[in-house]
Amino acid sequence: MKLLYRMSDLLINIGAYLAGLLILLTTFMIFYEVISRAFFNQPTIWATELSIYAIIGSGFLGSAYAVRAYAHITVDLLINNVNDRFKTVLAYVSNALGLVFSIIFTYFGFHHSMTTMELGVTSASLLRIPMYLPELFLPAGGFLLCLAFILQIVDGGIHKGGEHL
Repeated sequence: MKLLYRMSDLLINIGAYLAGLLILLTTFMIFYEVISRAFFNQPTIWATELSIYAIIGSGFLGSAYAVRAYAHITVDLLINNVNDRFKTVLAYVSNALGLVFSIIFTYFGFHHSMTTMELGVTSASLLRIPMYLPELFLPAGGFLLCLAFILQIVDGGIHKGGEHL
């Protein structure tokens, strides 16, 4: 069981590193676009579209790490004013609801991506990218979110509001 826990945590961390890499790639693509447009009057046909896909991917792949690191925006007025037992109950309830949402999101994200692939939908740009490729960030990120919420439930710990990792 510990191996499964560590592997799940490793997958979440890999998703976070990929999200960071996508942000870095976006930075370089936008920088290249600005330089090529401003100094050489030669705009690219690919930088804007690929940057959008990379930013979307980084959001979905990095969200599970944000759950594990308690980095999401939270309203902790209630949490800070109840006893530890009620905090634990609230933690289990919120993580269980997050898991249910993530399962539904993953299922429909995967279904949508597969439908897009079957229909052969491509982007409207000159690149004509098959849209199922960037849409696969949805079920991938959703799967990582499912893992993150399962690990949060297994941990069962109380996170005190106002703390940052």
